[in-house]
Amino acid sequence: AWQVRENFKDLFSCGKLFAWTLYNKWTADSKKRKIKEIDKVVETFNNHISGVVNALIMNLSNAMAERLNGKIQELKTVGKGYRTFANFRSAILFFHGGLDLYPH
Repeated sequence: AWQVRENFKDLFSCGKLFAWTLYNKWTADSKKRKIKEIDKVVETFNNHISGVVNALIMNLSNAMAERLNGKIQELKTVGKGYRTFANFRSAILFFHGGLDLYPH
């Protein structure tokens, strides 16, 4: 299992064209080992291969959106509830909306 993981990490350090070859080699090698958990990961990657490849090539993720969602959840917890949605929305915009309190 450790070697499969290390081989997977090699995908991140190669070019686009070589990545496909390395990915196919990695999936074949992973399936030969017959580890149930790794087989499930390989199957998931194969089902979503276009999205996985685009994420790796474009170097994009939804990390910014997830972080903002986390901040909103934290605000909700710290606020211990808001009387109305409008108040909650105002708090989100106030703390995370980049509003200028002193416009020129």
